[in-house]
Amino acid sequence: MPVKPVPPNVFTRNGKSLVALVHGKNLRAMLQTGLGLLGGVERLNPQGRSVLIKPNVLNDRPPPSTTSASVVEGVVEVFQQSGAKHVTVGDGSGIIRLPTADNLIATGIRTAAERRGAAVLALEEQPWVRVEPPQAQAIRRYFLSRPVYDADLFINVPVIKTHRFAEYSCSLKNIVGVIHPRYRPSVTFLSGNWHERIAELNLAVHPQLTIADGTTVMIAGGPTSGTSVIADLLLLSGDRVALDMIAMGLLRAYGAWPKVQGMRIEAQRQIRRAAELGLGVQEAERIELVSQSIEHRASDFERLVGRIREDVFRDGKSG
Repeated sequence: MPVKPVPPNVFTRNGKSLVALVHGKNLRAMLQTGLGLLGGVERLNPQGRSVLIKPNVLNDRPPPSTTSASVVEGVVEVFQQSGAKHVTVGDGSGIIRLPTADNLIATGIRTAAERRGAAVLALEEQPWVRVEPPQAQAIRRYFLSRPVYDADLFINVPVIKTHRFAEYSCSLKNIVGVIHPRYRPSVTFLSGNWHERIAELNLAVHPQLTIADGTTVMIAGGPTSGTSVIADLLLLSGDRVALDMIAMGLLRAYGAWPKVQGMRIEAQRQIRRAAELGLGVQEAERIELVSQSIEHRASDFERLVGRIREDVFRDGKSG
């Protein structure tokens, strides 16, 4: 099948990609606040369209190994209420942690999604399409889930976590779950180009919106287990590269995972290759970070945002 072009990012202001960082306890209010900071879900024109929501269902463990079922339910509700024709939640678990169907039940995602009227798919049980992105170098041909390829809107709902082999996992890494297991980076474990493969798999599918679950964040170890903190955050953007830059800044702010420290964020290999491929911003200066806490006492959140700004934008003033 032909590779689809990267759609325009509708969540921009003054030529910059908007990234919203929201803090709170009420997920429904957080989603509405975050989408409002971006300009509203209406910018995607979801009425009458098919929507596929892709969480991280790596295994059968709770967040932050996997995306929170409550976050998935909230995102489903947003698109149901926005007039989508039909909403589907789908993912493919890690190769040695299949079948996905069991993990969807164990994590509560199936129950949460179906409660809001969404269909739920284990992607390894669905048809595949072959794509051959002309820009790809590390992996020139691979198979992509047909339901993902056919969806009008693709909404990426990763969790924010560190990763022993990929260094970190968020929007870019989450796309691996819609790729046939045969072509995933873990199959070529010793190839040395994990990061580039992750970026190039993103040539096959383009999320119009990413909503990253930072309610619980894994700040060391990963992807299946590690050190986690309750952060009560959501990250939202129409630019997967911009969102990952901010997510990396968030992980670095905790200072617990050496693999993401000691480099310019734009130099991280997943991010650098994705930017080269035109999948998002090429530099942090093209990002506008907007933040809001819906809690009355948010001094810790404000300090965290300050550390992220100082790290990602280097002078603490840009964005």
